[in-house]
Amino acid sequence: MSSCNEYAFKFLEKWPFAIRENFVCLVGEKGSGKTHLATMWATRLSADILSLRRDNIVSGWFDLTSGSSQKFYVLDDADELGDDMLMFYIYNTIKSKNAFLLMTSKTYPNSWPVKLHDVKSRISTMSVVRIQKPDEIAAPLIIEKMLQQRGLSVCGEVVQYILNRIDRSYESINHWVSIIDSKLVGRKMKVSLALVRSILR
Repeated sequence: MSSCNEYAFKFLEKWPFAIRENFVCLVGEKGSGKTHLATMWATRLSADILSLRRDNIVSGWFDLTSGSSQKFYVLDDADELGDDMLMFYIYNTIKSKNAFLLMTSKTYPNSWPVKLHDVKSRISTMSVVRIQKPDEIAAPLIIEKMLQQRGLSVCGEVVQYILNRIDRSYESINHWVSIIDSKLVGRKMKVSLALVRSILR
């Protein structure tokens, strides 16, 4: 567990039994591991998961909560919901059931494009857990892992060269790893220093 998401991991291990909050918003950049952490939490508690990327949230939320005794829910990419009334309904449902909702978001809830005052005031009270930017220990491990997940091998010298020339953020690392991967399609699966130099030049 890297130091950048260690706090979030430990918080979710304790919540909701040792930390009595109905709502938690897990905030982090794209690619920071929010969904992974949320899925781990959901697996441990047998929570129902709704994702804006794959589910119809309107029908999905009604189907999950109507007459259900379920107490644990995950709403992935909550910042992209864009429906004040549905957010209002979701909030009130969780409160009335005394249930627990873990949301993931790239931004803090108080910056979501919410127009209704009642909704804005409710989400502003939610607990927020932030995944920090990768530090000097985590960043090289993340680059190496992302390349390995794509079937690419890389040495420490190349990883350090990449790190010295890109922004140390999840989004930047994702961006450059994807470009490196695209350049090696159908070619030798080892990331060379010469290739990385040509890409980052």
